[in-house]
Amino acid sequence: MSLINLEQYSVKQNRAITRVLDTLDRIDQRTGVHYSDKRSHERKNFRGVVWISLPGSDAADDQESTTIKVWSRSISQSGLSFIYPFPIYRNNILVGVPVQGSQVTWFRSEIVRQKEIQEEQFWEFGVRFLGKVTT
Repeated sequence: MSLINLEQYSVKQNRAITRVLDTLDRIDQRTGVHYSDKRSHERKNFRGVVWISLPGSDAADDQESTTIKVWSRSISQSGLSFIYPFPIYRNNILVGVPVQGSQVTWFRSEIVRQKEIQEEQFWEFGVRFLGKVTT
């Protein structure tokens, strides 16, 4: 699966990013009270760049993967939400979260929710962290 990085977004896609994030934040404000009781961990706003890596489909070649930068909008101890202009047809991914300066912590993760924002031609993804990647 070929993915595009933030630097490859079209002018239209770059203009849509803030609108998409703002729209999703407004929806969360309206529904947040209902869902906050059901969440295991408190969700924090986090508008920043995170890395998404899709390991290759050939299990024998774990070195083959596609890694891109995407915009995140919220994070908790158990996962995060990010947006991307296309659907992702994988459930298991790696997510890199910046922690201190240029240091990135990687998590084995599972996409648990995909929602299309049709009017903006973006998708929102909900990701559950499965465990920290240790090297």
